[in-house]
Amino acid sequence: MDSNIFESPAYHSHELTVHSYEIDFNRRLNIFSLFNYFQEIAWEHAGILHFGLEDLSKKNLFWVLSRMRVEIERLPLWNEKIKLVTYPRGIDGLFALRDYEIYDSNDNRIISASSSWLIISYENRRPVRLADLDLPFLINDRKALATNASKVADVAANPFNTYSLTVKPSDFDVNYHVNNSRYIEWAYNTFSFEHHKNKVLKIVEVNFLAEGKENNYLNINFFQIDEQNHRVSINRFEDNKELCRVSLEWK
Repeated sequence: MDSNIFESPAYHSHELTVHSYEIDFNRRLNIFSLFNYFQEIAWEHAGILHFGLEDLSKKNLFWVLSRMRVEIERLPLWNEKIKLVTYPRGIDGLFALRDYEIYDSNDNRIISASSSWLIISYENRRPVRLADLDLPFLINDRKALATNASKVADVAANPFNTYSLTVKPSDFDVNYHVNNSRYIEWAYNTFSFEHHKNKVLKIVEVNFLAEGKENNYLNINFFQIDEQNHRVSINRFEDNKELCRVSLEWK
């Protein structure tokens, strides 16, 4: 890696150490902590570039993560030092694109990700056309992945397994809806200890489809496509509205 390419204001980076409370029982960074890393650095960089949380709130708007694709060469270990880099990639229709790369101490890229974000109006909770906003969006030619995060295909089958839970106050973020990492944690927990002992995530792709709200009762539906590929669909019980769909590929 030529670290000089990340020195411009169009890029933002963090030097991180993987903490004990961010790992799984295999001493690897857990996937929902990884999503927390992505969320935190994205919000921080957006603020630096003057289209962050405080900037949008003045216009009665807020950011929501809509799609994410993560490709994993390996997950960093407990106490490992890593470098997380993020950068915006401009606009694709209603989506603002943002990519991420994680490097180990030997400058090997170990994780790559691409995300698609929407700006939502507080008044009607609907997306706003980004081209109509006077915001300093940046366009970078660099891409972390060969493709943007895409729509996760529906599964036309009955779930292999289902469990239920109720949304709790600790699940909420500052926009008063379920934090994106919570959905990833719930998807992660559909798999057994034995599965996590023997498999490591290779690709995670997620679509956030609707808001999880206070006291929602949710069904977490698990689908097995084949031995290496699974889907998790998270639905609100009262109206069967799908809130989140996750595709997981293992190695």
